[in-house]
Amino acid sequence: MIYRGRNRSSRSNIKGPNSALTQFLQEEGISAETIRQRWLEQQQKSASASPAPGDGTANAAQADKVEDEREKSEALPSSDEEIILEKSSINLEKRMNLVQDDSDEEEYEDTSLTTISRSPSVVALDDELRKKRTREVLKTRQRKRKRAAKLLDRRTTKIATLQDMAIAKISESITSWEREKDQGENTVFAHLRDVLGGISIDNMNNLAKTLSKNRALDDKTLQLFLKTDLTDLAFHDCSKLSFEGYKTLAIFSPHLTKLSLQMCGQLNNESLLYIAEKLPNLTSLDLDGPFLINEDTWDTFFVEMKGRLKAFRISNTHRFNDKSLASLLVNCGEELVSLGLSRLDSISNYALLPQYLKNEHFHSLSLEYPFNEDDITDEVVINILGQVGKNLKTLVLDGCLELTDSMIINGMCAFLHDGNNCSLLETLSLAELDQITNDSLVYFFSEISLPHLVKCSLKRCLQVGDAAIIELMLNKGQQSLKELSLNSLKELTCEAFISLSCENLQSLDLGFVRCVDDKVIEEISSRNPNLELIDVFGDNLVTEKAKIKQRLVLIGRQSDSI
Repeated sequence: MIYRGRNRSSRSNIKGPNSALTQFLQEEGISAETIRQRWLEQQQKSASASPAPGDGTANAAQADKVEDEREKSEALPSSDEEIILEKSSINLEKRMNLVQDDSDEEEYEDTSLTTISRSPSVVALDDELRKKRTREVLKTRQRKRKRAAKLLDRRTTKIATLQDMAIAKISESITSWEREKDQGENTVFAHLRDVLGGISIDNMNNLAKTLSKNRALDDKTLQLFLKTDLTDLAFHDCSKLSFEGYKTLAIFSPHLTKLSLQMCGQLNNESLLYIAEKLPNLTSLDLDGPFLINEDTWDTFFVEMKGRLKAFRISNTHRFNDKSLASLLVNCGEELVSLGLSRLDSISNYALLPQYLKNEHFHSLSLEYPFNEDDITDEVVINILGQVGKNLKTLVLDGCLELTDSMIINGMCAFLHDGNNCSLLETLSLAELDQITNDSLVYFFSEISLPHLVKCSLKRCLQVGDAAIIELMLNKGQQSLKELSLNSLKELTCEAFISLSCENLQSLDLGFVRCVDDKVIEEISSRNPNLELIDVFGDNLVTEKAKIKQRLVLIGRQSDSI
């Protein structure tokens, strides 16, 4: 057996990478001592050119360090010698850069010298220009913020009324008081309520809307609405109202007949029973998010409201179940003229409705977004319309995905009229009914006259096309229509908008309609004289080149920079 020798360098002239580097440095005459001498010469030149105290000591210390590194490198084997040479050369180069003047420092010094040499008048002029530019930028940002707020609020008037300005100022002051948290808050709000004693009911509701928008409605600001003759009150954001606040409202506002409490998550069992007990004239109640109310309390409430409650709407709670619905219908069903059920996860027995909704004056029905699609079927809606369709003014069936053309033909066409094919319907919303087709709507609009129609929504009815819109424009509802939503109707073409002419139309939603472009917008603008708002979100063919009338506002145009 032949063994390889461990020391192959004794039998061959082949060397590794380190030895080759050492040989190259020796051939070129490069060594640590040469680098050291070159560096010392440069230090002597720089010291003679600009002597400074302490430089000699620093250079000597640095030289001693280099000498120590050289001595250490000589004591190491030849295989590692090149690594030490590389490191020492790099360290020396870094030290030399530290000693020598840096080019960036020279540029900085030159700039500072030129700045100092500038005349005071030039410096003052530059400062003034800089301040002016800053003021212009701030003004531009403020205009953009106001424009964005205006679009989000869907406001069309450029000049606010004096009442709106006063209400906004009151709300702003109340918000600032809330932030300061002074000790005399209670007296301040009591005094403010006395001062505002002569404010109209409409403006009180506007003030409530503004406070809700600013999230400033709480137990303290609630005092503004106590001890008044309010009969109709709507709070759009009650998230900061405690259960004590609801009890206080029930005690000190005894004349309320209509009450709307949105986002009332802190309304508990005791507060709801207080409302039933302390508001003897209450006939209409709208609650959004009352998830603290249990089944027994709902039953007690409806028993207490028997014979009084005429309009009831509830949404966004999982604790209002089939038993609660049955209690409502059994105790108050005969007096109900308006009913709204939206996003109630625990209700499935909608078939109870046609058994109890028999009031001949029933005018408003809203069934929205059931938890299970098959809970609201064609048969359920047809049976309800057979009971109350004759005098119905509001019909909202948004998100009832199981409804088909059968509901329109056998329900709406059969029962939404007074016998002369004339309907009292003012609001019709069929949003997201993706199973209804063009044919059923064409038949409905051609058979049933809608002279009182004010609001119509066909949003995301994906199978609806030009024929339904053209037939709607041939209906009498075209003369009274004020709001129309055609959002996401992908089957529409430009032909549908040639006939879109409504004298009283004020708001039009054309978001995500593929065919809408500048020419369509111009055509609609010229044919609808009272049109104020058009939603064009997702319509990338609408640009700033569209020629529209001055009063018309486009919301969602991609070319607008906000």
